[in-house]
Amino acid sequence: METIKALLVDDEPKLLKVLQMKLERYCPNVSVIATAGDISQAKAALEKYPPDLLFLDIAMPGGNGFELLQQIKTINFEIIFVTGFNDYALDALKISAVDYLLKPVNTQDLIKAVHKATVRIENRQKVQLYDNLRHNLNHLGDQETQIAVPGTQSYDFVPVKDIVRCEGWQKYTKIYLTNGSCIISSYNIGVFVDLLKTYGFYTVHKSHFINIQLISKYQSDGTLVMRDGSQVPVARRKRDAFVQDVIKNH
Repeated sequence: METIKALLVDDEPKLLKVLQMKLERYCPNVSVIATAGDISQAKAALEKYPPDLLFLDIAMPGGNGFELLQQIKTINFEIIFVTGFNDYALDALKISAVDYLLKPVNTQDLIKAVHKATVRIENRQKVQLYDNLRHNLNHLGDQETQIAVPGTQSYDFVPVKDIVRCEGWQKYTKIYLTNGSCIISSYNIGVFVDLLKTYGFYTVHKSHFINIQLISKYQSDGTLVMRDGSQVPVARRKRDAFVQDVIKNH
């Protein structure tokens, strides 16, 4: 089971602490990535730490939880309301919240709510995987294809054309992207060789697999300079084949 990233929003510090403790003890698949005490803090936290699950108080200083949700362009997370007021139950159900918990939060109710959220999150991820597959079938063999990169806690959906290179690192793989970021996958480099070999990638070294569309320079010492400025060694025993397969046919 993948870890669920949770953001807790409540203006009562004591409740935030109790809720976090209960989640750590009774819901080990939930990781609290941030907390917020009002609407402005919550909005900033949502942008900085995108969650899978939002625990949201409704009545807070500076605006209520519904007003926060109205300010967000895309809600791609599940919501569990935690509030001391029963009056909002119907409104919570109208926006398809996972559940509605009254303060003080009952442990069993919390466990049940988190289980429901887990099922919904997993189902949403499956839909995203199927949509990704459908996209790939329409772009088979070209770099418009997106791949789901399995990380240590989640999947990152990445267009093939944005992958500069893959580098084997211990039992993991570092995937370097054109925007300068790097994803660390829990899969070894062999998985990505099999996945990307038909999309214009080439193995130049046992630990390096590169996008030939993003080569800037091949130096006389057998070093490749990639579009992002990184340098990649071509193994001595692979240099002749690389020149024949890539340089002369590029």
